[in-house]
Amino acid sequence: MGEVEWIWRWYDYNAVARHGYFETLSKLPPAELARDRGASFPTLLDILGHSMGGIETWILRMSAVNGERFPDYTGPEPQNLDDLRKYQAWVEQIVDQFFARLQDKDLDRTFLVPKLPPWWDEDFTTSFRGTLLHIIEHELQHRGELNALLWQIDVDPPVMDWDEYEKVRARTPKKKP
Repeated sequence: MGEVEWIWRWYDYNAVARHGYFETLSKLPPAELARDRGASFPTLLDILGHSMGGIETWILRMSAVNGERFPDYTGPEPQNLDDLRKYQAWVEQIVDQFFARLQDKDLDRTFLVPKLPPWWDEDFTTSFRGTLLHIIEHELQHRGELNALLWQIDVDPPVMDWDEYEKVRARTPKKKP
């Protein structure tokens, strides 16, 4: 198995795990979803949306370097769980399309990232590999944050380890695009 396929499996793992968060959040009253928790982003939905927004942003940047153009997201601005589900489906679609064309040799490609205060104050260059791994870490970080916030309201988060992911994929296989 090549490096791109291993990285894609991490994206697939995160997508499968993310579905569990949608299921868990769908059981909460709207007031819990909308409550400002004083975290990295105000609400549980904001944190989940931000995490998916990071995937979109970086995948689109790398796609542009490859000369690819994905259709713009035409759904509603995520305001509620249903809107966020539509956004998630689109994000998963562009991830699959991106990985369908990605090859191991592409992982060493670099691209310029222009400064974007307040996140970074200088332009920098990064590789596809570094960016793809950053996106995985970014989602895991925010998923941990969601876990902590759910525990604070006595809700068990949908923690999924790799073995559980493998069982899910054995029942519903999905090959690299």
